[in-house]
Amino acid sequence: MINLYIDFDGVLVDTINETYKMLDELGIQISDCERVNKFYRELDWNKILSNTKELNNSFLNIDKLQESGIFNISILTTVHSINEIKAKVSYIRSKNKNIPIICVPKGIEKSDIVDPKNALLVDDYGGNLKSWISNGGIGIKFDYNQSSKYITITSLEDILNSKEILKMIQKAISNSDKKVLKRL
Repeated sequence: MINLYIDFDGVLVDTINETYKMLDELGIQISDCERVNKFYRELDWNKILSNTKELNNSFLNIDKLQESGIFNISILTTVHSINEIKAKVSYIRSKNKNIPIICVPKGIEKSDIVDPKNALLVDDYGGNLKSWISNGGIGIKFDYNQSSKYITITSLEDILNSKEILKMIQKAISNSDKKVLKRL
């Protein structure tokens, strides 16, 4: 099986757009890292998650990906505070009881927390993908723009439907794992 890591914010749930609107309303520029980090640390994550929509049936698609037998799936999410961790874990558990959740403290690379070699990362942030790929991983951009320099999807379901992604997975999987190769 191949490791598939899925970002939370902006991939599973539309928290990025929601919080960016809030930052704009507060007059906080995205480039003001200190104020932005303070905003995210102090944010009521339970309230945000209860008022923010899931993107493209993400959790149903995670179930489909798990059922394929091709992937070991984990959610790999950047966090700013303990309150954010608690809210995200509670939210994820309400959708999927079994999926591993890996929290990455803000300022640390995802590729420093887990081994990206031959593993997939679905993320909406190009910086995470750049680091992931440079450390031997397969980066997939979650984006509606479709003009990215990365392989781009708009739904997790696209992972099983993209010939380009499936070819990359086949290259990453050892020939000794014949069961997974047959499923592709």
